[in-house]
Amino acid sequence: DTLLAASSSPDSAFQVAAVVTQPPAAKNRGRKLLPSAVAQLALERGFPGDLIFTPERAGEESFLSDLKGVKPELCITAAYGNILPQRFLDIPPCAGTVNIHPSLLPLYRGAAPVQRALQVCMMHLLQF
Repeated sequence: DTLLAASSSPDSAFQVAAVVTQPPAAKNRGRKLLPSAVAQLALERGFPGDLIFTPERAGEESFLSDLKGVKPELCITAAYGNILPQRFLDIPPCAGTVNIHPSLLPLYRGAAPVQRALQVCMMHLLQF
């Protein structure tokens, strides 16, 4: 949400070129296919639906081709939930791909990384 809002500002130095998220999933009692929370938020913020990619697998040739067509300078990933293939990571030509993760990788990874880090009182500070 923060990236979408910042990119729509008139004085923004960047724009979000595409959104990649999980495909729609069957939810609720009716098992109705619903978009991911990320896709829903992007649509609510007015992001073009044709630039919201929801591949079954991040290594799909059609998806990778579409993403290359957008020509991203940088990819930022967060909570995608699947391993991203090297072919995906290599699409941005200069800046590459940055993975934002709430825990210290690879030490705390998996289903509950934040909880495990808290259980052992792990603290990791970044200074800029």
